Amino acid sequence: MITVLTCFLEEVPNIRHLNLRNNRIKIIQSSTIDCLTKIPLVEVTIGGNELTCKKCSDYSSVQSLLKGYKLISDFDELHCETQTHVQVKVTTDLLTSLKFDCDRTAIIGATVASTVAVISAVCVGISVFLYKRKLQRKEDRMFRCVENLYRGEGFAVYMIYSSVDEVFVRSAVFLPLNEKLKQTVGVERDLVCIGDEQFRDGWNIYREIYRCMERSNVAVVVVSEGFANSVFCDQELDIAMQLKKPVILLLKGDVDINQHAELIQLLYRTNVRILFGYEGNELVLKTTWDKVCESFLQMG
Repeated sequence: MITVLTCFLEEVPNIRHLNLRNNRIKIIQSSTIDCLTKIPLVEVTIGGNELTCKKCSDYSSVQSLLKGYKLISDFDELHCETQTHVQVKVTTDLLTSLKFDCDRTAIIGATVASTVAVISAVCVGISVFLYKRKLQRKEDRMFRCVENLYRGEGFAVYMIYSSVDEVFVRSAVFLPLNEKLKQTVGVERDLVCIGDEQFRDGWNIYREIYRCMERSNVAVVVVSEGFANSVFCDQELDIAMQLKKPVILLLKGDVDINQHAELIQLLYRTNVRILFGYEGNELVLKTTWDKVCESFLQMG
């Protein structure tokens, strides 16, 4: 039932015969052969064991057997089992075959590793290129948007809100947003279209909404309790969608989004919102106007 052979024969230097036949030894370690070599008069028999020569890891075992063939009296009877479960003799040709398998495995491993490395490098390169190109496109869009606004063409933002939020919109949104946009673009005119201040007197109101919306880069919808009941706001939002303008939701405090139209609910679920939350009794912007302006100009 012996499966592993570890040599302690230095303790019995006068040993003359070592019978290991018909056990379950699979491999012979080089250190065992080296140990036996130090006792030149010993005669070893190991036939009938389950020696294996299936894979590259068995190379050293077969090499050890060939190295100690003079010590093994029944060497000509030795057989080992190959990967196809065939019993073959232990020969130098077998050792050559195993070495070929080892070299092939190493070559395949190196080829796979180099291929993976090349593919990874290409993927990383493509990802970096696409990321840089995406950033460049954002910068280009922002540059064109600023340039158009600087030349006096249109507005950066069109505000859609309910009249019940008039005070909040003018004080907490319009004033800081308009000033930040003017600083960024470098102009003194208003860049936020609010209410009917930019409408032409005597003209059809829906035509004016259409005209100002068309000249605006983005539409900001102030979502509040009052907005849910405003038919006029819904019409402005419809015009923004018809003109395919980017629509950004601005949430005023805690809003029950289920009370609003399906389009508002869809935008709420899919796009990042501008949030105003209560700190004490005061509504406070949860981001910075710098970030808000940058987004507006990149989307324009």
